[in-house]
Amino acid sequence: MAARYEIRPATYDDTTSLQELINNTPQPGNITINFERYPDFFHGSHVVTTQPDIWVMLDTQEKCLAGVFSIGSREVYVNGERKRVRYGNDLRIHPDYQGGRALFRLFKKYQDIMKDEWMQTVILSENENSLATVGSGRAGLPNYYEYGELKTNMVYLSRPKKKKKTEAIESGVHIRRATDADVDSMQAFADKEAQKRQFYPHYDFSAINQGNPYYRGLELSDYFLAFKGTRLVGITGVWDQKSFKQTRFLSYSGGMQVLRHVNNWQAKLLGGMTLPDAGDVLEYLVLHCILIENNSVDVFRSLFTEIHKTFSSGSSLGSPRKHEKQKYTALVCGLSADDPLNEVLKDYRKQVMSSRHFIASYSGDPRDTFDTNRQFYLEAARL
Repeated sequence: MAARYEIRPATYDDTTSLQELINNTPQPGNITINFERYPDFFHGSHVVTTQPDIWVMLDTQEKCLAGVFSIGSREVYVNGERKRVRYGNDLRIHPDYQGGRALFRLFKKYQDIMKDEWMQTVILSENENSLATVGSGRAGLPNYYEYGELKTNMVYLSRPKKKKKTEAIESGVHIRRATDADVDSMQAFADKEAQKRQFYPHYDFSAINQGNPYYRGLELSDYFLAFKGTRLVGITGVWDQKSFKQTRFLSYSGGMQVLRHVNNWQAKLLGGMTLPDAGDVLEYLVLHCILIENNSVDVFRSLFTEIHKTFSSGSSLGSPRKHEKQKYTALVCGLSADDPLNEVLKDYRKQVMSSRHFIASYSGDPRDTFDTNRQFYLEAARL
């Protein structure tokens, strides 16, 4: 008799079923949010990892998709060296199979794949169910070792700075857009500076706008460069990912329905972020590739000030992209909780979401091998 459940690698024929599974497993709360992947589930996977490794679990009797997980890999800097590391995400189990042995079956496959490897994964601090699961010690689950915290800052674009601090950009710093002529200097700068940060992703700027799916939707002009004289001292990119990853606000429950109207009324009068109608997608840009020489707060302040001005006022530094004519609600900037660059964001009105970063392993705790003198970094655009 054939086994009821089949766990196998995902194929492009699973796209519709995967999208339906995501629609059936939104993030609950006072605001129900869904992180969608249209028009193609795999487009988002290729942005998260350069070598996706996606597995689905099928109920062969009911002929439906019961669950999915991703455990692909990408190159990040570990202790100053480029290393291919797995990243676990997209763990979804259909509501009809939650509470059963579906999670055990999926994690058994995790163990078969990972063997002696370890992987990175991130869990929202408010996701109590997932945090309780990883700490349960349930058979088949890897051990989760906490290593760092990510603060995702949603900085309002329609509201002025929180405080009237100095508006002066650091003396001698010049900001402009990247062009094709900058690729070599950007690569040399990134290769030198990225190794100073723990888990910083490796970037190949020559692959941008060349059909490489890891850089989907990006152009070199999406990168803002900071110079002191002719010397490159900072890079920060902006990324509109809505063409392949969408954040949809599905519903507001209870008092949140009233609070949404109050919030939006205040936002119109005082400035701020308006919450979209139920069913609408949030409009935002993600900052990525934040790389500053010696992690200088002043240089990042110069870059962030220019980016915020560009997208809040409609002014444009250099040739504008199409998306700059659109109206965005926020800039999303993810930084480690202990990153000195957070000082820059204190000047702005924002909402902050916290996530916990874990190293998952079946073969012991690798954290003692990590150089804690290197600044912890997670790329919010690739989670």
